[in-house]
Amino acid sequence: MSNELKLGFFVVLGILSILATITLLGNFSLTSKYKINAYFSNASGLPKKAKVKISGVDVGNVKDIILENGKAKIILVINNDIKLYSDAQIQIVSMGIIGTKYIDIKPGSSTNRLLVNGDNVIALETTSLEEMVSSVAKQVGTVLNNISNGINEEFFKNLSDTVANLKKVSQTIANKEKSIEAVIDNFKNFSSDLSEVTRENKDDIRAIVLELKKVSMKVDELVTKISEGKGTLATLINDEEMAKELKQTVTEIKTTVEQVQTVMGKTSKLEIDWEYMGRFDPRADRFRSDFGIRFRPNNHKFYYVGVSNLGNANDEKTDEIEKDKLNKLDALIGFRSENFEAYGGAMRSKGGIGFGFSPFDKIYASYKKLYFNVDVFDFSSSQSKSTPNVTVGARLGIFNWCYVGFQVEDAVAKSTFMPYIKIKITDQDLASLFGVASIAAVSTK
Repeated sequence: MSNELKLGFFVVLGILSILATITLLGNFSLTSKYKINAYFSNASGLPKKAKVKISGVDVGNVKDIILENGKAKIILVINNDIKLYSDAQIQIVSMGIIGTKYIDIKPGSSTNRLLVNGDNVIALETTSLEEMVSSVAKQVGTVLNNISNGINEEFFKNLSDTVANLKKVSQTIANKEKSIEAVIDNFKNFSSDLSEVTRENKDDIRAIVLELKKVSMKVDELVTKISEGKGTLATLINDEEMAKELKQTVTEIKTTVEQVQTVMGKTSKLEIDWEYMGRFDPRADRFRSDFGIRFRPNNHKFYYVGVSNLGNANDEKTDEIEKDKLNKLDALIGFRSENFEAYGGAMRSKGGIGFGFSPFDKIYASYKKLYFNVDVFDFSSSQSKSTPNVTVGARLGIFNWCYVGFQVEDAVAKSTFMPYIKIKITDQDLASLFGVASIAAVSTK
């Protein structure tokens, strides 16, 4: 290769290098582009040749910024393959608080007209950092001026008093920390002891449940015989003369009791509720039954004894996990006000407390339209359970003796939603039931 040819080759290579450098540093592009215009009241901080982006992707750049009719006219060049529509919007944004500013575009809807070279686009004004700082400084100055002039003095005094009260509350809690820890430890010890007692007497509890089942079956048989007119009791009930004598005796007893109450001035008596609740457990796909008796010596106190999750633990088809849930002891004492009650004791063989609320009727009324309750029990810590069982429920009164509702069991951990139906029979209902049976026997003769 001759020297002239070598010289020509290096000259051409140098020219190409210079052109490439100018293109890169001067932000030139060889791709086809079109121009659009936008007008802003303030384009402070936006550099010429700033990037134009859609969703963070470069689609063009700022070609020039000029002043036109008191506004900043920004001329943008956009790649030809980018489609913008007449409802497109642009905004000046910055990367971070003090970052470089650029133009962000929202392309608009494809149902509108496409923008062409020289069209104007909608500009969204933004507050500059300088304006925001100035506004904040002005507000701070106003507040400081109010403080110095004594304005809002009552507000700051109240704020000071509130802070002082919060400090007192915090100090009181800190002083009572040992007492709170002692109460929690007592609950844990009580729950642990009660669980141990229940575990040691599982066989006795199961025997009691079986006996209750046998009694229930015998009652069913007795009712069937009475309805069919079989047996001595059925004969007595269906005997017209006996029914008349029974009715007269009941009337005399009632009159005597009323006279005794008048003389003795006794206005309270022990009332008994027989309660059954059937719950459907969707997790275990089982229908669970609870049965108990509630004793009410007066309107402001009650005692409850019952068994939860009635079932035959000796059934070979029942797995060990399910057996451990069956036949749990409930033994509670409760105290009532007008619309609120609190109770505590054994809940499913664990220590627990609960609260009830009746918004429309008195809490001690025999029938409540609406009732809410929260129960917290099983405070003992174990590897499988680190939080107590929190059960939240609500029920609606359908009849005096029938309620439907739901409860969310173990709401903190598993949140099992259980619908249920509750049947409540009082001693007065039982008395009325036998009275109706006697009257029916007389009327059928």
